Amino acid sequence: MDKRAALTQVYISSHLASDLPPATHKLYVRSTTYRNIIMKRPTRFRVLIIGKANAGKTTILRALCGTDEEPEVYDRKGHKVGSVRATFRSIRDRIAGRGSSAILSPSSMRGLHDINYSLIFPSNHGYVFHDSRGFESGATDELELVRNFIQTRAASNDIDEQLHAIWYCFPTDGNRVITAAEQEFFGKIDTGRVPVIAVFTKFDALDSAAFKTLEAGGLSFVEAKQGAPALAEELFKATHLPLIQNQLHPPKGVACLRNMHNNHSNNGISDLIEKTFTSLDDDALKLLLVSVQHSNIKLCIKAAVESGVITAAAKACAKGEAPVFKVDQKLVWEILKWFPYIWVSVLQICWSRLNDQQVTLVE
Repeated sequence: MDKRAALTQVYISSHLASDLPPATHKLYVRSTTYRNIIMKRPTRFRVLIIGKANAGKTTILRALCGTDEEPEVYDRKGHKVGSVRATFRSIRDRIAGRGSSAILSPSSMRGLHDINYSLIFPSNHGYVFHDSRGFESGATDELELVRNFIQTRAASNDIDEQLHAIWYCFPTDGNRVITAAEQEFFGKIDTGRVPVIAVFTKFDALDSAAFKTLEAGGLSFVEAKQGAPALAEELFKATHLPLIQNQLHPPKGVACLRNMHNNHSNNGISDLIEKTFTSLDDDALKLLLVSVQHSNIKLCIKAAVESGVITAAAKACAKGEAPVFKVDQKLVWEILKWFPYIWVSVLQICWSRLNDQQVTLVE
């Protein structure tokens, strides 16, 4: 029998638990206890992503969920509307007079877009996304819509239904990176405990402009290419970033995404997740984000270290309070809870050693 299948059988087969060998039965009881703890935790990390139609929002979400698929769309009551692609076809049919009843639409179709619709990718059901098309000068309807959405979600008693983060996307390849209407969001919308991360997409455009500046200044092609990213970030921080940082409600974090066309480059996405993680002020939400994200093992390590449990155990040992560094059940759990995809199999090894017995797998 495959070892992974055996582990799964030990983990979920409650009706066989009493017939398992002693060490395995103890593992089952313990793993079931921790599974129940996890099952009581929230399971969906909810993000509002704001930005223009060309801001690269879809690219970000696909990279985050590791897929090229379209997200599934759900209405306010949780009923499946369909995929984004199917919905777009329905809108096209409606415009052509073929009677579609679809509501979700591209950013340019006013009146058909619904911020309350949930977007969920089949590859990762841990994320729930909501989309806002951004703001235009003089238009207050969308601003109030977003404000009401944030307030309504904040009032929910169900943490799965609450809004956990906002990603505001700014494409940097246009004439104006940040418009007056976008500055208005940071000046007027108080998101409370929901952190806003400013995401500057297509940052390569600023790199390209910086490269031309350096090359025009007399640097060689190689020198200009090497120095362009640093100059781009310097000019960005001096020219663009203050437009939102100096507002009444500045973003909690800033992420700059390059090479968005490269499906194998996850550096920007990892940075976005880390900035989001750092901006959260609730350990339960941090654990939730760690558990749903699939792309950043470094974040799991960072979370485990920053939780303080490892440092506390080391300090206790150094002070002589624990003459021998003992790996006990509580310590193992407090560390491994930040690694949700490996904790069952690792706990099996730990418990078998703690019991000084070898776990027997079921054939």
